[in-house]
Amino acid sequence: MRTSTILFTLLLAMHILTVVNTLVFSGNLNDLVFWFNSALFMAALAVFVYRRGIFDPPKETVAPNTSKKKRS
Repeated sequence: MRTSTILFTLLLAMHILTVVNTLVFSGNLNDLVFWFNSALFMAALAVFVYRRGIFDPPKETVAPNTSKKKRS
């Protein structure tokens, strides 16, 4: 699955939790919804960082030798 699809589904889950809390429970589950939304946000951040490889060490490349060799 693409990274954008995973992030979109996590965002959708966060919004559904908030809407259900507002419409069904009249906002009485604020702490629980905040906790689950925070957990979903951390999951989305972990997916983004893992998929992008932000904290991977940079790949070292060897520069080609451009000096001209002298002929004897």
